[in-house]
Amino acid sequence: MMSRRMACRVTAVLLAVAAAVPVGTATAAPGPPPPAGGRALTGPASPATAGRTTAGRTTAGRTTAGRTTVACAAGRGPYQRQVERWLRLAVDGRQSAADCEAVRAFQTRQGIKPANGYAGPVTWARMRLLSARTAPTDTGTEGASGDAAGPATGAVPDPASGSAAGPASGAATGGASGPAAGVVASGGCPVRSYRVACVDLKRQLTWVQKGGKTLFGPVAMRSGGAGHRTRTGWFRIYWKHKNHWSSLYNAPMPYAQFFSGGQAFHAVHGSIHTTGGSMGCVNLRLADARKLWSVLKTRDHVYVWGRRPGS
Repeated sequence: MMSRRMACRVTAVLLAVAAAVPVGTATAAPGPPPPAGGRALTGPASPATAGRTTAGRTTAGRTTAGRTTVACAAGRGPYQRQVERWLRLAVDGRQSAADCEAVRAFQTRQGIKPANGYAGPVTWARMRLLSARTAPTDTGTEGASGDAAGPATGAVPDPASGSAAGPASGAATGGASGPAAGVVASGGCPVRSYRVACVDLKRQLTWVQKGGKTLFGPVAMRSGGAGHRTRTGWFRIYWKHKNHWSSLYNAPMPYAQFFSGGQAFHAVHGSIHTTGGSMGCVNLRLADARKLWSVLKTRDHVYVWGRRPGS
């Protein structure tokens, strides 16, 4: 049995320990609830909202109305000047906070992700597409908003007047010139009474027109890069193969429509917005290539002009 003296000592020790520990430290008190507006209170960044380190610098996102906004890109994009001009900002080729916010607002409206204000190829391609959507052959407004004007207006020789290579190469060998023969819009694509698939290498756009009516597009595309340029001039669709497989590159070419040797319109499963370009073909998004397949027929005319930037 514990002696009375020992029991007193144990009791004294327990009382001393209890006195040293402040009441309420076992459970942290809950913080105040977020305000009614939904903006989170400033505090330590959680893994979900912490910034990311890029090229030695850390950029942090911000949380607004329950969603995290991607931080603004600090560096200038390859299409900084064009994007600034398209958005009617001060054109200096440098990324400012105001530039980033304007570009990010555009990206958000257009569903471009990440919406980080970077003036990259996807954002610029979208702007070109929007400019060309209402009048693809008219580059007057687009020239004012960031893209150079198209080729000089003038008569483009009709396919019937040229002695191009034979149909085996996909080049045009004939075709009656309609009433609009010799007429060309400022965008560079001739206006004809028959279907013409227009391939604008400078703006990286393609569409199909007949007379003054646009039958397809315009849509973004990717043409041949340096060393593999897409050939320019008049051609004709000479072979259509829906599930083509390239034996040269060991790659699929869905909805292939050949117009110049091995060069064809066809779909790709990856992004068409790359700096390197294709191996010469006109690459399209799958949905666009599928629709173009239903518009063009064998022996339809194709007109390719301009030059891909960087090629």
